[in-house]
Amino acid sequence: MIYINLVYEDDLSEAVMAKLLMHFGDKYSIHNAYPGHGFGYLKSNIRGFNQASIVSPFFMLTDLDNYECPPTLKDDWINFPLQPNFIFRIAVREVEAWLLADTVGLSEFFRVSTANFPTNPENDANPKLTLIQLARRSRIRRIREDIIPINENASIGPNYNGCLMDFVLNKWSIENAMIRSRSLEKTFSKLEQFNN
Repeated sequence: MIYINLVYEDDLSEAVMAKLLMHFGDKYSIHNAYPGHGFGYLKSNIRGFNQASIVSPFFMLTDLDNYECPPTLKDDWINFPLQPNFIFRIAVREVEAWLLADTVGLSEFFRVSTANFPTNPENDANPKLTLIQLARRSRIRRIREDIIPINENASIGPNYNGCLMDFVLNKWSIENAMIRSRSLEKTFSKLEQFNN
């Protein structure tokens, strides 16, 4: 069994990482978790986590956000050799795109027709906003109340992460999502091939 440490931007990313690791049965066990509350913590501490991976494997996931492409982000964040036990992955354009990529699963969870979903979520400029707009169409009141911002000062709904974490852990199909998300497929492949 590989005891692995997680580093992530938010609770939703943590749930996605945990679900990915669960897919491999007894191969992985989560040792420690380091929430970043945004990408700033990840960026400023990436060198330290990379060094720590000499002792114990680390899996860090960040969103591409406003960077042009993953190599551009890597060039900005990393000016040192990556350790073999440091798994650094980038969700294009953010982790919500990985959820949107499971069109069938999320459509059933939201009770919204698949016709309303983006065909290529990684090309979506703002997957989080797209997800919120889909929630507005939901026939389930709890979904709308959890995900839609309650006023113009809020960017997400009061239980945005909780609701979507429920989807990730109980309904999200990684296999379906990988068909529409190359960055997810590459992350899955890295975890599948990894041995420390």
